[in-house]
Amino acid sequence: MAVRPVPAGRAAGAGCAIVSRAFPALSAALVVALIAAVAVITGQPWLFPSLGPTVFLQTVTSEEQAARPWNTVAGHAVGAAAALIALFLCDAQTDPAALASGTLTVGRAAATAVAIGLTIAGQQLIRAQHPPAAATTMLLTLGALQLTPSTAAALIAGVALAAALGEIARRLHPKQRDLPATNR
Repeated sequence: MAVRPVPAGRAAGAGCAIVSRAFPALSAALVVALIAAVAVITGQPWLFPSLGPTVFLQTVTSEEQAARPWNTVAGHAVGAAAALIALFLCDAQTDPAALASGTLTVGRAAATAVAIGLTIAGQQLIRAQHPPAAATTMLLTLGALQLTPSTAAALIAGVALAAALGEIARRLHPKQRDLPATNR
């Protein structure tokens, strides 16, 4: 039985494939760990559920528009603003939090529906589609995050940190190196 040598290019390609597959998980874990560390050190809730899908987009589908910093920051800002508007339009801002109370009021249900529509319309209007921002919208309309100045500051800080760290991860992603400069 003859043994054939592996062509030089193929061995390097296998290593690149491993790095390309491992990079998203490792970089996502690092980005979330850094945000969590800053949150723990500052004592502020800068890490919240909708940042998970944001980091996923930035590290797994790094070539997509939705993974870019503009889409991340503007998308979450539109989602938060839509939630605020909808809660006041539906007079639901003082209704009990749906998940904590185990009860979904008509006001919170209506506010959630209105806010999701506003989020999508607003994101399309400014070309900042970022699906994870719809989760931010729902966290606010369902009462999981309270509408307070400290919550607003935490949202801004968490999203800004995710956008910055995610952009670093996005640009370091092996797929990004193969894209033309206009797609980065």
